[in-house]
Amino acid sequence: MISAAFARSLWIRLFYIKDILRNTSYGVLEEDIQISFAELPIIQLFFECMDSRPAMKDILTVTGLSSGAATQAVDRLVKDGFLERIPSETDHRSTLIRATDKLRTFREKPLRHFENMLDEFRRTSGAGDEEMSIAEDIFLRLAESRTGGELAAIKQPSDLTVPGLVSRSPVSSEQLSTLPVWMLLLHFSTNLKLPTMIYYYGKRGRTTLGKLRLLNHLFFLSDHKNETPLVKDIASRFQISSGAVSQTLNALIQDGMVERVSSTLDNRAVSIRLTPQGLRMRRQCAASYTGFMQNFFSRIEPEKVGIFDRILNLTLHFLRTDGKKFLVPGEMPDRFC
Repeated sequence: MISAAFARSLWIRLFYIKDILRNTSYGVLEEDIQISFAELPIIQLFFECMDSRPAMKDILTVTGLSSGAATQAVDRLVKDGFLERIPSETDHRSTLIRATDKLRTFREKPLRHFENMLDEFRRTSGAGDEEMSIAEDIFLRLAESRTGGELAAIKQPSDLTVPGLVSRSPVSSEQLSTLPVWMLLLHFSTNLKLPTMIYYYGKRGRTTLGKLRLLNHLFFLSDHKNETPLVKDIASRFQISSGAVSQTLNALIQDGMVERVSSTLDNRAVSIRLTPQGLRMRRQCAASYTGFMQNFFSRIEPEKVGIFDRILNLTLHFLRTDGKKFLVPGEMPDRFC
């Protein structure tokens, strides 16, 4: 089995790359339409499988959105002509959601953007064709591990997860095999991180995507000399109002996850930090991700694990150099935990 330290380095790099790609896709889409943070995971779901027809309960499960936020986001996407509601063929009381031709056309722009980015990576990174093929196969197997479906060369999906944390995604293994590698990375990382954070939040369905997004940012900062950001820092990072940040923080404070403290740099300012309960959740999530990686990669040949490790490092170097022009301006942080 691979070491815990190496397993941790794998998920940290994967999540880091995923966040950059997700935020870049958000930037590409926003050139044509204003998209809320709640709408983005719904669009990602249909981008992964345009023929999917999920019920609202499926959207709630996959995206981690509250019922109100998901309904509002779907209503907006229906109004703008990207989604439509249709009656279920098996249950006349149920309504399903499906993509329209407008969304299919809209999908082409980010697909071309990331296809060009991947072509540039192949051309400049030094990764060989065989290495890329091995890495892409591992990305597919990682994505399959989060669907709850059959896993090639992995006998028991339950071996790879905390019980109950495999997302029952409407995207099948066969559909995943048709997706480009960057979508596989988004699918895997989203469906490992989000259910795990909801599980350890301890409120099962009572949390919100906004809370998890802010907690994830604080998890990241807490690994860097216990940094405690100001509200204005968080608002600037996520390009939302200080009022919206304060509203989410108040809810997290009420749940016992974060607290306000005097800034070490300016005693007139107030910083945000994780409470012992928040720090415990961070440790639990990190241990879950590390355990998953150890179990998953113990079933892969050591030389292929080494190639995957090399591809991740080449990807990070690419994003800082030749690939930087494909990213949202200012999206590449100088460090990652």
